[in-house]
Amino acid sequence: MCRRCFIVVDGRLWIPAVVCAGGRSTAITGKMSLSGRASSWGGRARLPSSTRTLTHESPIDVKPFIVRFNLHGDLDFFLRSGARGRRIERSLREKTAVKDVIESCGMPHPEIDLILVNGNPVDFYYGIASAANIELYPVGTKSTQCKEQRLQVSTTATFVVDGHLGRLARNLRLLGFDVAYDPRAEDRPLLCVMEHENRALLTRDRRLLMHAVVKTGYCPRSQNADEQIVEVIRRFNLLGSIAPFTRCIRCNAPLRKIAKAEIIERLEPLTKIYYEQFRRCAGCGQIYWPGSHFSRLQKRIEQIRLNSNS
Repeated sequence: MCRRCFIVVDGRLWIPAVVCAGGRSTAITGKMSLSGRASSWGGRARLPSSTRTLTHESPIDVKPFIVRFNLHGDLDFFLRSGARGRRIERSLREKTAVKDVIESCGMPHPEIDLILVNGNPVDFYYGIASAANIELYPVGTKSTQCKEQRLQVSTTATFVVDGHLGRLARNLRLLGFDVAYDPRAEDRPLLCVMEHENRALLTRDRRLLMHAVVKTGYCPRSQNADEQIVEVIRRFNLLGSIAPFTRCIRCNAPLRKIAKAEIIERLEPLTKIYYEQFRRCAGCGQIYWPGSHFSRLQKRIEQIRLNSNS
């Protein structure tokens, strides 16, 4: 008996048409969503709205073209270790925004300060539709060309830091910089704080940096916190803005000078005797004074200054 039936196998829709007379059958396939199911009612198959149907034009039919990248500075840091180098290639089959091509190579867009396509400066939304040679420059590259076409903010002093960079957040606060930090924060809250408070995002998660809402951000190259703070100071030109011991390391609020008499009941006996200068956090109320560790912190801060200026 002749019949038509629909079944789903491995995410594809099979439509075998069985012809009794000839004893032959043909199968026509069309891609569909893995979540879709073929169902029958009244002898008909009803496909979900997400089902993809074959069209007359397919990307396979488009003649591919080659895009060649020349990387400057340390941008090859973002390439796989086995693919490190200054020149890489990508084959495309359709017009694609240059941002998407760059990030397909592993480089987050906040790390790119200048894009030259065949010698001409473009922004991230420029569409690549044919073979091209593309020059990519990171922030801080000693290039004097196209200064007005730079894509990144070169200076900022307010940050949001992801939960894996707690020591970096602490160091930045020690130097007086405004840092939002929550060790339990997930990606969405981080991006919300970044966007609503206009902060630069600091993270070693390059996929997080690739979110379209990220305007300013940086991925520290080093895993060492002392080296990370130097990187951030250099990237955002913060050397002249360092103001140590002016911000609470615990909650990020500013520190205010306070008379010893106002807090004397909260001090330990020896602290009352040997110290006269105090500051109190305007947020959490934590009391700070130049204790025995103060000289070590001063030497550490001076070393950070020297390393950042070299």
